[in-house]
Amino acid sequence: MTFERLLERLAGRLRAMIRNGEVTERGLARRIGVSQPHLHNVLAGARAMTPRLADRILAGLGMSVVDLLTGEEKGGAAAPDQQVPEPPRATSW
Repeated sequence: MTFERLLERLAGRLRAMIRNGEVTERGLARRIGVSQPHLHNVLAGARAMTPRLADRILAGLGMSVVDLLTGEEKGGAAAPDQQVPEPPRATSW
């Protein structure tokens, strides 16, 4: 996993949260201490997301870098499927 890929995932997750109404650009910008136009330009790809800005966004959303990883990337399997035990086998005598 590259750092650039993590930044892309963060931007994608944030765009989805904005689309879904979970957060607004203006509200998050205020929370993390950047201007709304700057945040908008970063999300639009017109400005680069710096590591410092990424840290501020993650903190503002209450997330960590680990939240951007898949289960496999975290070094383990994704949430295990609930296994249903097999029914007992009938024995023929």
